[in-house]
Amino acid sequence: MPKTERPSRFRLPPDVRPREYDIHLEIDLDAGRFRGEVQIAVGLERARREVVLHAAELKVERAAARVDGDEVAARVRADGADQAVTLRFPRALPAGEAQLVLRFAGKLNEHLRGLYAASADGRRYAFSQCEAADARRIFPCFDEPAFKARFRLAVTVPRGLQAVSNSPIEREEDTAGGHVFHFAPTPPLSTYLFALAVGPLEASAMRLLGDVPIRIWHVPGKGRLTELGLEAAAEALRRLEDYFDIPYPYGKLDLVAVPDFEAGAMENAGAVFFRETLLLLDPATVSLNEHKRAAEVIAHELAHMWYGDLVTMAWWDDLWLNEAFATWMAYRVVDDWRPEWRLWHAFEHDRAGALALDALANTHPIYAEVRSVAEATQNFDAITYEKGAAVVRMIEHFLGPEQFRGGVRLYMRRHREGNAVAADLWRALEEASGREVGRLAQAWIEKAGFPLVTFGPAKGDGDGTLRVRQERFFADPKIPAARRRQRWPLPLVVRWRATDGATGLDRLLVDRATDDVTLGEKRRRWYFGNAQAGGFYRVLHDPADRGALLEDLAALTAVERLALANDQWALVRSGKTSIETFLEVADALGDETDYDVLDGLAGPLAVVDEQIVEPGSVEQARLRGWIARRFGPALARLGWMPAPDEDDATRLRRAALLRLVGGIAETPAVLAEARTRLDAYLRDRAALDPNLADPVVGLAARVGDEALYDGYRGLVSEARTPQERRRFLLGLAAFRTPETVRRTLVAALSPDIPTQDVAFILMRLLGNPAGRTEAWKFLTRRWSALRRRIPPLMISRLVEALPALREPRLGREVRVFFAAHPVPEASRALKQALEVFRLNAELRRRTAPALARWLAERAG
Repeated sequence: MPKTERPSRFRLPPDVRPREYDIHLEIDLDAGRFRGEVQIAVGLERARREVVLHAAELKVERAAARVDGDEVAARVRADGADQAVTLRFPRALPAGEAQLVLRFAGKLNEHLRGLYAASADGRRYAFSQCEAADARRIFPCFDEPAFKARFRLAVTVPRGLQAVSNSPIEREEDTAGGHVFHFAPTPPLSTYLFALAVGPLEASAMRLLGDVPIRIWHVPGKGRLTELGLEAAAEALRRLEDYFDIPYPYGKLDLVAVPDFEAGAMENAGAVFFRETLLLLDPATVSLNEHKRAAEVIAHELAHMWYGDLVTMAWWDDLWLNEAFATWMAYRVVDDWRPEWRLWHAFEHDRAGALALDALANTHPIYAEVRSVAEATQNFDAITYEKGAAVVRMIEHFLGPEQFRGGVRLYMRRHREGNAVAADLWRALEEASGREVGRLAQAWIEKAGFPLVTFGPAKGDGDGTLRVRQERFFADPKIPAARRRQRWPLPLVVRWRATDGATGLDRLLVDRATDDVTLGEKRRRWYFGNAQAGGFYRVLHDPADRGALLEDLAALTAVERLALANDQWALVRSGKTSIETFLEVADALGDETDYDVLDGLAGPLAVVDEQIVEPGSVEQARLRGWIARRFGPALARLGWMPAPDEDDATRLRRAALLRLVGGIAETPAVLAEARTRLDAYLRDRAALDPNLADPVVGLAARVGDEALYDGYRGLVSEARTPQERRRFLLGLAAFRTPETVRRTLVAALSPDIPTQDVAFILMRLLGNPAGRTEAWKFLTRRWSALRRRIPPLMISRLVEALPALREPRLGREVRVFFAAHPVPEASRALKQALEVFRLNAELRRRTAPALARWLAERAG
């Protein structure tokens, strides 16, 4: 972004609607420029002397309208603030059909949006990224999701290059100006789904699913990395067609691996763009988490072919209709394909992140009013995606899978190739299920936050009845009671175990602030208030029940044990319980064998290490010693090398334990062994289990010198896979000597670090105790240059990471700096970061004394 843009609230008038775009673009990669002409067939509901459409960073050289065979030239007035151009005609255009003709020129930018320049291995490319509102940087258009139209595209490129777009190539020809690709017309699409890739791209062998050809496009030399991505795409597409009962609607499916790309992926209809790490995988070296993540993202983007592309939200305030459903559907699809991957267990990590964000006072509803493009960009967050997906899952459980799918199919058929709002979906679900959905759904979609559900024995009753109370959950203990007095229609699923060993599930709908419920008919040993972690709420169990659960943890499923730990930590943060209660849960899970539970514990324990105990203090040494004693023996028993027949669950458990004992506890022997293992890995990639590659590279960097740092720099450029390149690139930010930190910061402003990775490097440095203060100083000194290298979506992620700075004085500096250097697309992220700064300081003051006593009692 060349400069800070003020957030325009400009919306196009609805009485001029595009029907079809006929676009011809000429791309000059060497000069970094493009030219074009667009003819837009429009319908005018009334006579108009002026027509307004979007254009940004384009020079409109000529404009005219064609009506009934006559061409009328227009005077063009550009408005940079509103990213619009006004075409003024000498006489009014009559109501009815017309054609707008505009000739324009632009530059390939370096900000990963619109049509931008990228390079790989010395070769030049151009790629598009149009969401949320950047098609206007490629051609003048009606750049709002409700203005769906057909696209007919021709692209002229230098001979020898390839072009990929939304639809199949209809024909090709050589002309004096270069090679021209003519693409077939698309079905009606919103402009944010327009796609174009140009350069020396290569394609994988074609895979057919029915009559749909699937290919992966990539830069030269990476064809050997396409098979796993093709398999995941075909498996997802098959299941999505079956679920929606609508054939894939876009003729062909191209998946494009982009060497420099802001988002993880983008659901352009028929031409889905991905970061290379999420599409190009080596079966011999990919870790299981990398494979699972790629499959989940591929399924997410392909779900968008229906949710979002075929049926599109009318405006950005219903973004969740796209993203929440695609997130939920991706987990559903991959879980059906590879149940051994336990995707719904992984979803608990995502749900926990959304719960943490939604517990802040500066959260937002899933459905959020959007007045500008900058506000739309802010809503690409865990509330829209993960909370939205959790609520979708909750509604599916409430209605039943078949009834829910029936409603979704009805919704798709009814709004195919059009736009929809949330009420359209609720109506379809109600018709298919015969149950009231709107009231339940709206309470969760339109209201910020979520409930804390407190369970305890009902007064005057024995074992049969529980009293259930709900209030809004806040991470801030100082929020007054009046603000907490909110309630939701709450579908509860409670697991219980009787004293005779019998178990059961009870499904309840609670919508009062306080209610009494009866579980089963037997004398109860314990209950768990969120079976399978299926509900989006926190649970406070009474002390007796929590004690009984800790004595019988094996009776809970792994995802329930993980939810129990996450809930207990959230209750500590919110002041609802003492830090000792969380530590007791963590201690009870010391012999845990499930990798998801162990990884879930790592998050809170890292916060204790980084935010509560003082760096270098006796308390930090005792905390790390306790972690090493509690989890180190399990790592020692497993060893570093997997057995020949070892299953994936054991391999992932070893990696999770290594992150605890090496990553948090920083046990010297483990760090030394990681350094030794790294040398073997560098000689032979088969010498280390792929699931250990990330932690080993990161841990070795912590104790590495400048010679090893130089080695990492070389490995970045010589990496054999995108995952390996990312691993060593991010590893640069883990080194702890002053000189390596300085060199990494300098590299952030150089071509050595691609635009897509700059924010990630800075975020990793903020998390590095030896680099965070220098990273903040560098950020403030070089903000203008960094701002040009960090795209809008990634700016928010960087701002979210600032509480890692820890010190309240640095929190004050953050507030002052961004008051002087406002970032509209990260305004909410800044409020959240400042809130987290304050909450972390309060947590430190409140819990540090009790933590010190607990650790002293267990000092080894």
